[in-house]
Amino acid sequence: MVAEGVETEAQRALLQAAVCDYGQGYLFSRPVPAPQFNALLAHRSHEPA
Repeated sequence: MVAEGVETEAQRALLQAAVCDYGQGYLFSRPVPAPQFNALLAHRSHEPA
């Protein structure tokens, strides 16, 4: 299940309790232009797990 528009920790907790696999929304990140998003992904792929 994918949830859209997650904006608060309370919403996130509710979705986790409902076994929601993925979420997106302002809680995780504000919208960003594609080049900035690509740079963010590239940076995170080099971080240790």
